[in-house]
Amino acid sequence: MNKLWGLILTLISPLFALSVRAETPPVSMNKVLAGTSIGSMANFTQGMTANIPAQAQSALGGVSKISCAAGASPASCIPMAIWNTTFNTGQLTPAEIAQKTGQSIDSNSSLAQATPWLSRLTISDALTASPAMSSMPVVANGVQTTLGSLGGSQGSKILGKVVDLRQTQISQFPQIQNIKLGQFSGLAKLTANAIPNLSQLSIAQMPGFSLSGGIAVMKLDVIRTKERNIHHMVMSGSNRQPNAKCNSNCDYAEFHPWVGMPYLRGARIISGDSLSVQGGEGLLAIVNGGMEPTGVETNLGAGGVKFVIRKLNPKTGSATVNINLRACGWLVGCTPYFLGIPLFNISERNNWFPLPTTSASVYRQVRFK
Repeated sequence: MNKLWGLILTLISPLFALSVRAETPPVSMNKVLAGTSIGSMANFTQGMTANIPAQAQSALGGVSKISCAAGASPASCIPMAIWNTTFNTGQLTPAEIAQKTGQSIDSNSSLAQATPWLSRLTISDALTASPAMSSMPVVANGVQTTLGSLGGSQGSKILGKVVDLRQTQISQFPQIQNIKLGQFSGLAKLTANAIPNLSQLSIAQMPGFSLSGGIAVMKLDVIRTKERNIHHMVMSGSNRQPNAKCNSNCDYAEFHPWVGMPYLRGARIISGDSLSVQGGEGLLAIVNGGMEPTGVETNLGAGGVKFVIRKLNPKTGSATVNINLRACGWLVGCTPYFLGIPLFNISERNNWFPLPTTSASVYRQVRFK
């Protein structure tokens, strides 16, 4: 009898193994974002422009407008203030970026090669970044001097118009490699592709990247379009309108938890194409008219990100998942999550939807007979 049971277990154990593997998410959020960088993000299909209130511009390092044309890449048009809000890019140094991307900084290279963004900042921006910057040797108008001697009345001038950075080598001022980008206030206005190698850095390697807290991996069950009065089991919304209801022409996707949070079974995420909601905090909440697409906010980055479902197609059972970003500043709050970038596609065959969150909820309608 024992031999018989042993034979039966031998025959059926592979079936159990296959069953377990079938229920395991095919890819983790870490793997998704390990292969995603600012430079690999999809180009914008539609142009967008948003103005920053004058009272909040200094808190964002001087950013007055966020503008991306159709066809532009996120690395070429989104200011560093956004990336710093989301992933704490300001905590990085040139040396750390080089090391994380498998590069190195040649001590014989010039500042024009290793730190070209310096030429676009003001002299004051550089001098206030670190006291050591005042002793940095530079050539101005053909004369060898120090950056500190160019301060005072010339402080508001663009450094690159006064100083020839091709004439200063890293070896003459090696400290530049270890100064955090966030210490240069004017850098917030520049884009990621102005910083050597930053666009190639994996999001999972960013200082602000975090997957702490509860993690749910959601499985796409069904897509529905052009529905009305969708509120029951709605998970999507915003900080100001959680579990927001869609009244008409509602496209939504229904999910079941694959890993974690069983109470989200049957949760509905309404398409950002169907519903816009109020978002943001403080003074910056007026940016983009105070609106953002409905979606699911997560604690993926230091300043949070929002996952938004778009382009729902019931015939193919597919949708696009966007990562929506915002900007935040000290004492001025945060903009809505209005800046959306396509991140990955989901379908009935590739139906996982990673959702790192500690605060996901659904709205349940109770009907009384």
